[in-house]
Amino acid sequence: MARLSALAVFAVTLALAGNAFAGGLEMASEWTWYRDGSRIFNAVIVLGGFVWLGVKFGGPMLRKRAELIAEKFKTLEANQAKAEASLKEYEKKISDLKSEADKIRQEAKDEGEMIKQRILSGAEKAAEQIMAKAAERIAVETEQAKEKLKREATIAAVDLAEEIIKRNMSAKDQENILSEYIENLGNSKN
Repeated sequence: MARLSALAVFAVTLALAGNAFAGGLEMASEWTWYRDGSRIFNAVIVLGGFVWLGVKFGGPMLRKRAELIAEKFKTLEANQAKAEASLKEYEKKISDLKSEADKIRQEAKDEGEMIKQRILSGAEKAAEQIMAKAAERIAVETEQAKEKLKREATIAAVDLAEEIIKRNMSAKDQENILSEYIENLGNSKN
C-alpha cells in the first residue's frame, strides 16, 4: 500500500512538473496562480518528495549505520576491557618475573659468598698445612745439615789430625804405636 501511494505521489509530481515545463518560462510581469502557483506547488512537491525519500530510505539506512557504529563501539569497549585485563595480567607476570629474577640473583650472590668462604677456608687450611710441612721439612733438613756438618767436621778433624800426626810423628813413634796395636789385637783374641 505504501508503495502505491509513493508511486501515485511520484506520478502527480511528474505530471505537474511536465505541465510547468510545457508552460514555458515567459516573462512574468504580474502574479498568476496558474503559472506561479503551479511552480511553487511543483517545487514544494519535488522538495517534499526528496524529503520523503530521504526519510523513507535514508532514515533506516542511517539508523542501521548508527546501530553498526554503536555495535562497533561496544565491541571496541569489550576489546579494550580485554586488553586492559591482559595488560594487568602481563604487568603482574612481569612483576612476578622481576621478583623471581631478584630472588635468583640474591640466591646466586649468597651461594657465591658461601663458595668464596669455602675457598678461603680451604686456602687457609691448605696454607696452614703447607706451612706445617715446610716447618717440618726445615727441621728435618736442618737436622740432616747438622749431621752432615758433623760428619764433614769429623772427617776434616780426622784428616787434620792425620796430617798433624804425619808431620809430628817419627818412624820410631810409628813403630811403637804399631806394636801396641798388634799387642792389643793379640790380647783381644784371647
